[in-house]
Amino acid sequence: MTTHPDAVKWNERYRLEGARWLASKPRGLLLDFAYLLPETGMALDAASGVSIHGRFLAERGLRVIALDISEVGLRLAQKWAREKGVWLETAVLDLSHLRLPPNSFDVIVNFRFLERTTFPVYQQALRPGGLLIFETFVKPDTLEEHPHFFLDPGELYTGFSDLQIIYHGSKKVSGATRGRLQSAEQLVARKPA
Repeated sequence: MTTHPDAVKWNERYRLEGARWLASKPRGLLLDFAYLLPETGMALDAASGVSIHGRFLAERGLRVIALDISEVGLRLAQKWAREKGVWLETAVLDLSHLRLPPNSFDVIVNFRFLERTTFPVYQQALRPGGLLIFETFVKPDTLEEHPHFFLDPGELYTGFSDLQIIYHGSKKVSGATRGRLQSAEQLVARKPA
């Protein structure tokens, strides 16, 4: 197992709270736009943890690759996939070093994780007509620590302006800072065919 601080933190959380994470439901943004999902194809669940969203996509018939820095979270996702008999592959990866083949994915989902270097990687990895569903936290006014973990308002819209924007908005969600409500920016976009 890696000694990266994020891997250590998340491996421990999934060791202690794995059952709770596995019982989690997909985020509302994915559920609200599920009607846009293809019935077949390849999907990427980026920063997946136990692959809550990848599991949802796999149950709908997509072949899913789940990437995360936590080996423990991914093992839980693999165990679930074997029990359900669905196609879900995993790889332990620090997404700050993400490389993906061009035109490979019909769907990419990214929830509650921000690594700006992934923006152009996601865009080139989507197949023409491919769907991006992205939600993560916006920088609060009082933020003092880790500003690189938070979006500036409108940053997703600007960062993916080459895609066809289907939906862009913000929503108050339970947050990364001890469960307090925080603003999250949401984006659903399609790569032009």
